Amino acid sequence: MSSYIKTFQNAASAEKIYEALTTEKGIKSWWTVDCDISTKVGGVHSFRFERLLFNSMKVIELIPNEKVHWKCVDGWNDWKGTEVIFTLSPQEDGKTVLEFQHIGLTPSLSCYNMCSKGWDDTLLHLQQYVETGEITAHVPKSGIKGVLARSAFKFFSKKYM
Repeated sequence: MSSYIKTFQNAASAEKIYEALTTEKGIKSWWTVDCDISTKVGGVHSFRFERLLFNSMKVIELIPNEKVHWKCVDGWNDWKGTEVIFTLSPQEDGKTVLEFQHIGLTPSLSCYNMCSKGWDDTLLHLQQYVETGEITAHVPKSGIKGVLARSAFKFFSKKYM
Protein backbone atom coordinates (compact mmCIF):
# COMPACT_ATOMS: atom_id res chain seq x y z
CA MET A 1 0.00 0.00 0.00
CA SER A 2 1.19 3.50 -0.70
CA SER A 3 2.12 6.02 1.95
CA TYR A 4 0.65 9.51 2.30
CA ILE A 5 2.33 11.82 -0.23
CA LYS A 6 1.44 15.37 -1.14
CA THR A 7 3.24 17.64 -3.60
CA PHE A 8 2.48 21.31 -4.15
CA GLN A 9 4.08 24.50 -5.41
CA ASN A 10 4.79 27.17 -2.85
CA ALA A 11 5.38 30.87 -3.51
CA ALA A 12 8.09 30.98 -0.82
CA SER A 13 11.78 30.29 -1.32
CA ALA A 14 13.35 26.98 -0.32
CA GLU A 15 15.35 28.87 2.32
CA LYS A 16 12.21 30.22 3.97
CA ILE A 17 10.49 26.81 3.94
CA TYR A 18 13.61 25.07 5.31
CA GLU A 19 13.75 27.59 8.16
CA ALA A 20 10.07 26.95 8.93
CA LEU A 21 10.79 23.20 9.09
CA THR A 22 13.97 23.29 11.15
CA THR A 23 13.67 26.05 13.75
CA GLU A 24 11.61 26.27 16.91
CA LYS A 25 10.15 29.60 15.82
CA GLY A 26 9.23 28.15 12.43
CA ILE A 27 7.58 24.96 13.66
CA LYS A 28 5.72 26.81 16.43
CA SER A 29 4.28 29.08 13.74
CA TRP A 30 2.60 26.42 11.59
CA TRP A 31 2.22 23.13 13.51
CA THR A 32 1.88 23.42 17.30
CA VAL A 33 3.14 25.92 19.84
CA ASP A 34 3.48 23.12 22.40
CA CYS A 35 6.68 21.46 21.21
CA ASP A 36 10.37 21.00 21.90
CA ILE A 37 12.59 21.21 18.84
CA SER A 38 16.10 19.93 18.19
CA THR A 39 18.11 21.63 15.48
CA LYS A 40 20.61 18.79 15.01
CA VAL A 41 20.64 15.40 13.31
CA GLY A 42 20.07 12.76 15.99
CA GLY A 43 18.03 15.12 18.15
CA VAL A 44 14.37 14.52 18.94
CA HIS A 45 11.38 16.81 18.41
CA SER A 46 8.38 16.43 20.75
CA PHE A 47 5.02 17.65 19.46
CA ARG A 48 2.07 17.92 21.85
CA PHE A 49 -1.57 18.73 21.29
CA GLU A 50 -3.49 19.62 24.46
CA ARG A 51 -0.58 17.99 26.35
CA LEU A 52 -2.38 14.72 25.71
CA LEU A 53 -1.73 13.74 22.10
CA PHE A 54 1.95 13.66 21.26
CA ASN A 55 4.55 12.39 18.85
CA SER A 56 8.32 12.36 19.14
CA MET A 57 10.31 12.59 15.92
CA LYS A 58 14.03 11.88 15.66
CA VAL A 59 15.87 14.10 13.19
CA ILE A 60 17.40 11.68 10.66
CA GLU A 61 18.70 14.03 7.97
CA LEU A 62 18.95 17.76 7.31
CA ILE A 63 20.17 19.04 3.95
CA PRO A 64 19.89 22.85 4.00
CA ASN A 65 17.19 24.14 1.65
CA GLU A 66 16.67 20.65 0.18
CA LYS A 67 15.51 17.99 2.65
CA VAL A 68 14.22 17.43 6.18
CA HIS A 69 13.77 13.83 7.35
CA TRP A 70 12.26 12.70 10.68
CA LYS A 71 11.40 9.27 12.13
CA CYS A 72 8.62 8.80 14.69
CA VAL A 73 10.15 7.18 17.77
CA ASP A 74 7.25 7.63 20.21
CA GLY A 75 3.58 8.55 20.22
CA TRP A 76 0.60 7.00 18.50
CA ASN A 77 1.15 3.32 17.80
CA ASP A 78 0.18 3.77 14.15
CA TRP A 79 2.93 6.37 13.77
CA LYS A 80 5.79 4.60 15.58
CA GLY A 81 8.48 3.72 13.07
CA THR A 82 6.97 5.85 10.30
CA GLU A 83 9.04 8.54 8.60
CA VAL A 84 8.24 12.09 7.56
CA ILE A 85 10.23 13.59 4.69
CA PHE A 86 10.00 17.11 3.28
CA THR A 87 11.84 17.51 -0.05
CA LEU A 88 12.30 21.03 -1.41
CA SER A 89 12.91 21.74 -5.10
CA PRO A 90 13.65 25.42 -5.83
CA GLN A 91 12.25 26.68 -9.14
CA GLU A 92 13.76 29.32 -11.44
CA ASP A 93 10.92 31.74 -10.65
CA GLY A 94 11.80 31.76 -6.92
CA LYS A 95 8.98 29.42 -5.98
CA THR A 96 9.54 26.01 -4.44
CA VAL A 97 7.96 22.63 -5.07
CA LEU A 98 7.47 20.86 -1.75
CA GLU A 99 7.03 17.10 -1.70
CA PHE A 100 5.80 15.78 1.63
CA GLN A 101 5.89 12.06 2.40
CA HIS A 102 4.68 10.27 5.52
CA ILE A 103 6.19 6.87 4.80
CA GLY A 104 4.30 4.13 6.60
CA LEU A 105 1.09 6.15 6.96
CA THR A 106 -0.97 3.87 4.73
CA PRO A 107 -4.71 3.44 4.11
CA SER A 108 -4.59 0.13 6.02
CA LEU A 109 -3.97 1.97 9.31
CA SER A 110 -6.95 2.77 11.52
CA CYS A 111 -5.86 6.42 11.83
CA TYR A 112 -5.29 6.99 8.10
CA ASN A 113 -8.38 9.09 7.33
CA MET A 114 -7.96 11.27 10.41
CA CYS A 115 -4.19 11.63 9.93
CA SER A 116 -4.29 12.34 6.19
CA LYS A 117 -6.90 15.05 6.80
CA GLY A 118 -4.71 16.38 9.61
CA TRP A 119 -1.70 16.51 7.29
CA ASP A 120 -3.77 18.25 4.60
CA ASP A 121 -4.65 20.97 7.12
CA THR A 122 -1.16 21.15 8.63
CA LEU A 123 0.54 21.47 5.23
CA LEU A 124 -1.89 24.26 4.34
CA HIS A 125 -0.86 25.99 7.59
CA LEU A 126 2.81 25.62 6.59
CA GLN A 127 2.08 27.09 3.18
CA GLN A 128 0.16 30.03 4.66
CA TYR A 129 2.93 30.72 7.16
CA VAL A 130 5.81 30.76 4.67
CA GLU A 131 3.87 32.70 2.03
CA THR A 132 2.18 35.31 4.25
CA GLY A 133 3.79 35.15 7.70
CA GLU A 134 0.41 34.28 9.22
CA ILE A 135 0.86 32.15 12.33
CA THR A 136 -1.54 29.23 12.07
CA ALA A 137 -0.17 26.73 14.60
CA HIS A 138 -2.30 24.71 16.99
CA VAL A 139 -2.71 26.53 20.31
CA PRO A 140 -3.79 24.53 23.39
CA LYS A 141 -7.30 25.27 24.55
CA SER A 142 -8.51 25.69 28.11
CA GLY A 143 -11.89 25.53 29.79
CA ILE A 144 -14.66 23.51 28.16
CA LYS A 145 -12.71 23.15 24.92
CA GLY A 146 -9.85 21.60 26.88
CA VAL A 147 -12.29 19.19 28.53
CA LEU A 148 -13.64 18.21 25.11
CA ALA A 149 -10.08 17.73 23.84
CA ARG A 150 -9.31 15.43 26.77
CA SER A 151 -12.49 13.45 26.08
CA ALA A 152 -11.50 13.12 22.44
CA PHE A 153 -8.04 11.97 23.53
CA LYS A 154 -9.53 9.23 25.71
CA PHE A 155 -11.62 8.03 22.77
CA PHE A 156 -8.74 8.12 20.26
CA SER A 157 -6.20 6.64 22.66
CA LYS A 158 -8.37 3.56 23.13
CA LYS A 159 -8.73 3.24 19.39
CA TYR A 160 -5.31 4.28 18.05
CA MET A 161 -2.69 4.01 20.80
